[in-house]
Amino acid sequence: MEEENVKKSSKMLSTLLVVSQVFGYTPTVFAKEGTIPPLSTEFTTIKEENENLSEKTTDSIPDSTPEVPSEDSSSTGESSDEDTPVDEENPEISDSGTSETVPVIPEQKPDENQTDLESKPNDSKPIENSQDSTEVQSGEVQSGSQSNKEPSSINQVEMPIETEKVKEYQQAPSAPIQELVPESDVTYDGDFYFEKDESVEQFIQKIGEAARKVGQENDLYASVMIAQAILESASGQSLLSKAPNYNLFGIKGTYNDRGISFATQEDLGNGLYYATQATFKQYPNYDESLKDYAKLLKEGISGDANFYEGVWKNNAKTYQEATHYLTGRYATDSQYDKKLNGLIETYELTMYDRSKATVEMSNSDFPAYNGENYDTFNSYAWGNCTQYVYNRITQLGKHIDLTMGNGKDWGSTGQVRGYEVSRTPQAGTAVSFPAGVLGADPLYGHVAFVEKVNQDGSIFISEMNVQGLNIVSTRTISANQTSLLSYITPK
Repeated sequence: MEEENVKKSSKMLSTLLVVSQVFGYTPTVFAKEGTIPPLSTEFTTIKEENENLSEKTTDSIPDSTPEVPSEDSSSTGESSDEDTPVDEENPEISDSGTSETVPVIPEQKPDENQTDLESKPNDSKPIENSQDSTEVQSGEVQSGSQSNKEPSSINQVEMPIETEKVKEYQQAPSAPIQELVPESDVTYDGDFYFEKDESVEQFIQKIGEAARKVGQENDLYASVMIAQAILESASGQSLLSKAPNYNLFGIKGTYNDRGISFATQEDLGNGLYYATQATFKQYPNYDESLKDYAKLLKEGISGDANFYEGVWKNNAKTYQEATHYLTGRYATDSQYDKKLNGLIETYELTMYDRSKATVEMSNSDFPAYNGENYDTFNSYAWGNCTQYVYNRITQLGKHIDLTMGNGKDWGSTGQVRGYEVSRTPQAGTAVSFPAGVLGADPLYGHVAFVEKVNQDGSIFISEMNVQGLNIVSTRTISANQTSLLSYITPK
């Protein structure tokens, strides 16, 4: 019987032990029964183990994840002194122990990828409403979005448009001289060497007479203007100088509200160039480009009307003085004047600094020479006597071949090709000079145009390249010398 009682008591104690572990009852409830003190010691040991387990669990809670109190603790509504420090060290754990507690997010460091993006030059411009963009970034972090996401919200924020100041002059071209001017080179001592090139000569023909006129009207050296146009526009081959832009000098801004944006390079002042975007003037033709450039040189830049006064003819006694003055002002290239001087000398551009010689109407039976070049492909040498006579005859509505040869050959070539050739002068004919006769070239001879036959038998002629390349001049050949020459009647 006693054994059965002991067994029943053991079962009850085991049951109580399980209940105490589940509901957290302290073993002191049973300590009042003095018949079974060993069990009290066993319960105490279990409690200490539970507390140690609780401390270990509390220490292992991550800072960013709030611990939700167990259902046992909540149901009793009791908290021991040992549990209190846990709340102080981990403020994210709510006193109420409910699951609605919002964790306090520790301060986050800026994302490394985001920092790199903002430090790029193309993102360094000021952004309007910077406070808003900051709020967008902050919202992304709090909403749990990935930190390596592209900051599209930043890129979409409107950038303030900076109005470009019109800079009324262009820096010297940064390209090598060989790319700007054909048949050119740099010598070992730094000087520039040029040889005549057909494409450059054709470009000179296009703008030469217009430059002459603009130069004379504005007290400027046309030779310098033409040389600059060759250098700045690569003889009209640059995109900026071609139709429909016709900007020969790289002048920035707008012309009659017309402009075009181009990527360009600017000199920092120490020979190093940086890329930038700029608006350049757009002209209807080359003539307007030349006129606007002359206006710039005469009126100066904003705030300094005399900025280019050193290039005016009344201040610069030679074209060399004018090109020297432009160096460091119109262009930062320290060798700008050497390049211009070389072009002026090679292509004999000083002829455009003088007034154009024309045939006087009173001394001729025909209208004055119009200066047009009808020899589109320069079958005859540009600016020479042969091309002039071809242009003069073509202007008057007559025909002469483009392949008559050198000046001395026109008589013999004309006979072979069925032209009327004689020793009797007639107005409107081509007159051929044998080599070395009456000032003709000793090798190539010469050819001119008979403007009028005077009553005394003398002839009044117009000619080119006697006083200089592409210069028209006139003279009278006496009656006793006319028979030395051959006269070819155009068809």
